[in-house]
Order: sequence, then structure tokens, then C-alpha cells
Amino acid sequence: MKKILIALLLTLPVINAFAQRGPANPRLTELINEKDSVLLSQKLSALYSSKEESDLSLLSSYYASRRNREKADEISKLIRQKHPNGLAAYNDMTEAIYNETDPYENEKKYKALMRRWPTKPAAARGLGTDASRYYVAVSFLGKNKPEKVLEYLNLIQDTTYKTNAFSYAAREAVDEKDYVIGERLIKKTFADVARRGGAKPQGYDEYLRIYSLLLYHNGKYEEGFKYAQELYNFPTQSELSKKTYNNIYMNYLIAMNRLKEAYPFMEEQLKDGAGTPAMRAKFKAAYLASKGNEAGFNELQTQIDAGIKQKINIELAKKMRSEPAFNFTMKDLSGKTVRLSDYKGKVVILDFWATWCGPCKASFPMMQRAVNKFKDDKDVVFLFIHTLETSPDAPKLAAEYIKGKQYTFNVLMDMKDPKTNLNPGAVGYKVQGIPSKFVIDKAGIIRFSSLGGGSAGEEAFLEEMSAMIEMARG
Repeated sequence: MKKILIALLLTLPVINAFAQRGPANPRLTELINEKDSVLLSQKLSALYSSKEESDLSLLSSYYASRRNREKADEISKLIRQKHPNGLAAYNDMTEAIYNETDPYENEKKYKALMRRWPTKPAAARGLGTDASRYYVAVSFLGKNKPEKVLEYLNLIQDTTYKTNAFSYAAREAVDEKDYVIGERLIKKTFADVARRGGAKPQGYDEYLRIYSLLLYHNGKYEEGFKYAQELYNFPTQSELSKKTYNNIYMNYLIAMNRLKEAYPFMEEQLKDGAGTPAMRAKFKAAYLASKGNEAGFNELQTQIDAGIKQKINIELAKKMRSEPAFNFTMKDLSGKTVRLSDYKGKVVILDFWATWCGPCKASFPMMQRAVNKFKDDKDVVFLFIHTLETSPDAPKLAAEYIKGKQYTFNVLMDMKDPKTNLNPGAVGYKVQGIPSKFVIDKAGIIRFSSLGGGSAGEEAFLEEMSAMIEMARG
């Protein structure tokens, strides 16, 4: 289940793994800047003896800022012992709901949360309990339990967040292929927008995108076309957003057999490498509808394919690197120890990802195509490295996700070092965000690296991956 609500690329500098969220705490800053060791010791001792949870939390934060994980963990445990119904315990339970993938276990956790905290603690930041209601709701998506999805979404108290939560859940429904309930959810968002009146809210184009996709997947092309058309005409400064909107509009035109109108979009997307096998299958018919005959069609296809390859090869030549790869040691999902050196003499592709990373998972269908293409090539190995985990159950979550999506990936776990609280693999490869990919040659030298989901579309992605592998072969 995708838990990140709005993200295109998640950049998480590894060196800031302990950075606090929100504004800086002036009390923490004062402690960090204290130069008098005697005075500092007195202040820390006073915090340790305090009956206030906030003082102990400050003390834990201080030790964490000093990279003293052992002491920070000691204080963290003390907080929960002294304040079993305090803010830290509340946050533990909301985090457990965030990380839980089983909807029925999530429901149990939510009910336990409500028994202990019928109302959100005053000191709790953010959406708190409302966010937990959302996460319980979306955990039921894809489980044929629409009434449960609606039940928990309707429990959300914050009216503004509630409108957005229905749209977020509808977007999750697209990923889970739960299109019928998704349509019901996004209709609720549109009803709220209409009821409030006035100017269109921020993010309205995202509402249009979700609604268009859901109606398309539900085969309601005539109904959905007006939303796709509104989306196509929606003003945006983002080139990526414009391409996305054009693609949705084009797919409606194709589905409605308006191939003459669809043709310019199809040609542009194919030239950009954003084509798909399904689009290729319709391209000749669209060409005929536009041109009136098939003269020049084969030449155009050859030109498009050659153009994609040439563009990719030029760009890759600029990006080629020569840097020794970090020889990691990790365990796969079965518990077997794996090292990069085990694959000496092979081209190795590393894909750093996490179950909470939306862009990572969005790239996986294309990565599966690449894995399939090279599955019989004994000299090419794909390793999918789960990193930057937010849950101690990360191996279980990763295994459940991969199995549920039926991906044939070899997954390794880059778990945090308990001494540093950092992920060794991510540190070793200087990962600045995920998804991050590395192509390593037979001698263990990094030849290519990339941050983000990849090229413009399926065809370009596969062509680029294939070209990097071939160039790494030497």
C-alpha cells in the first residue's frame, strides 16, 4: 500500500537521517550551544529528573543530535515507562497504524488507539488520529471491502483534510486497481468542492487527473472525457504535468476511436520514448486515420526508433562514470547473506527503493520489463535494495509487497546499523534520494547512476536500461 500522499521524487539525504521535523527547538539549540561543561551537566541532570515528558524528549533529542544513540534510546525507553499514555506512546501507536499492511490488524490497532486516546493529545502535531483513520481506510483498498474504506474515511474530523483524504484514497485505489470504490471516493471530493463553491481549490488538477483515470478504467469514456478535456486545458507550468495530462486525454481519444485526433499525441509520445506496446498496436490505425494511407509509415517507425536510440546514446556517453562500487554485505528475503563481490564478472544493476516510496513503486512495472528481457542472460544481475526503512518490520513489508504484485525481483535488505542508525548500503553509494539506480560493470566499477523513476516512458526506459547494460559489458 502506498503511504506517501503527494510525491514525485523523495529526496532524503542520508546524512540528515536524524534531522528533526518542523521548526528548530530553541531549548535544544541552547543545549547544543552550551560551552560550560559543568552547567551543561546540571541541565542534563535536571531534564533526566523531570516529571515532564517534554523535558525527557528534549534530553533524548539532545543525545540523538550528538550521535549518542545508546543514550538516546535509553531515554526514549524511560519516557515510555514514565508516561505510558503520553505523547511518545501515542506517536508509537499512530506509527504502527501507518506501517501495518493487514487491514484487520490495522483496525484492531485503531480501536486500541481510541480506547487510550479518545481525543488527540494536545501536544500532538499534525493530523494525528485523523491520519490514522485514513491509513486504516486505505489498508482495506483492494480487499473488496468498500464499506470499510468509507467507514474510516467518514470518521475523519478535519473537514479540509477529509476532502483531500477522499482524493488521496481515490489515488491509492488507482494503484490497487480498486476502480469502482475509487470512483465513489473521488466523486465525494468533487461534491465537497461544488458545495463550497468559489474558486477551484489548490490541487484541483490532481482531482481531475484521478477522476479521469478512474472513469477511464471503469470504461466510462463518454462521462470521463469532459474531465480529461478539462485536465488537458488546465494551465500548468510543469512540463511533466502537461505530458501526463496530454497522455490521459490521448488515451480517451484512442478509447473512443477518435484516432485522427489522437495521432499527433501518439506520434509525439513515441518520439519522446514514452510509448507503450498498446500504443504501438494502435499507431498504424491512427496514422491511416490522419494521413489517409499508409505511405511513409514504416519509414516513420524506423525514424522514431533510431531517434530514441541516438538520443539515449548521446546522453549516456555524457553520464558514464568510473568509480569503484561499495562492496556491501546484506541479507536477502530468505535470510541468505549476499555481497556485491559474489557477482564479480557480471553486470549488476542496483535499484534502491522502499515500500513507502511511491516513485520507486511506480517504476517497478518498467523494471520488471527490464528483468524479463535479461532473465536468460547469465552475465546480468538485478538487485533491488530496500533501504531507508521506517519500520522494524521492513523485511516483512518488502516481501509482502513484492509477492502481492508478483514481481520476480531479487530483494536485499539494507537495514540500519544499530550503532549509527544509518543504512550502510545507502551511505556506501552516497544515495541522496530514492529511487536510485546504479549500473556496475564486470570489474566492480560504477558506470552509470540515476536518481528518480527514469526516462519519459516505457520504451525509452527499457532502451536506456539496455544501452547502459551493453555499455557496461565493455
